[in-house]
Amino acid sequence: MRSEWAIYHPTVWRTCRALMNERRLRCLAAVLDKPGIAVKEVAAETGLPQNQASINLRMLQARGLITARRHGKWLRYDPEPDPLVEHANAMLKAVRRECAAGECALSRICRTLRAFTHARRLTILHVLARHPDSTAETIVAMTRISQPAVCRHLTTLRRSGVVGLTREGAWRFTVPRKQSALARALLALIDTR
Repeated sequence: MRSEWAIYHPTVWRTCRALMNERRLRCLAAVLDKPGIAVKEVAAETGLPQNQASINLRMLQARGLITARRHGKWLRYDPEPDPLVEHANAMLKAVRRECAAGECALSRICRTLRAFTHARRLTILHVLARHPDSTAETIVAMTRISQPAVCRHLTTLRRSGVVGLTREGAWRFTVPRKQSALARALLALIDTR
C-alpha cells in the first residue's frame, strides 16, 4: 500500500534517470562490491576524482539506494536501501543481480534503465499491459500524448528491449526471457502486469 508520505520520495522513473549514468553505476558497483567503503576508496576503485565520487554517492543516497554512516572522520557507504523509498530495495537487488556475473555491463544496464526514465514511457507501458498489441494510433488515443512523442518513446522502449513491433504494426512487450533481469524487475515495480 502506498503511503501518503510516498509523494515526497523519489519516483521509479526519476531514480532510473539518476542511475542511468555510468559514473554513478560504477560508484554503486564499488559499494555493492565492498560494503562500508569510503569516498576515497570509491574514487580509487572507479578512477573518478574524489569530489565526483562524493557527488555521485550522494545522488545514489538521495534516491534511497545506499546508506551513509559516519565512522570517525570518514563517511562510509553501504548498499542498504532506504525503507521509506518503496522501490529502492527491489531496484538495488536488480542492479546487484546485473553486476553479480563478474564485470558489470554498464552500457547494457544504462540501455535498460533508459526505458524507465520518463513518466510518459511508463504511461505507455501501462497501456500496453492492459491492451497488448496496440498500434501507435491506439496508444496516442489512450494516452493523449502526441503522435511524434509516442513514436519517439516507443522507439526508445524498443531499443531498450522492453517492447517490440509485430509484423502487423502492433506494439507488445517482448518475451520475458528475452528481457534483462533488470527490465523484468522494473516492469514489476511499475506494476504493468
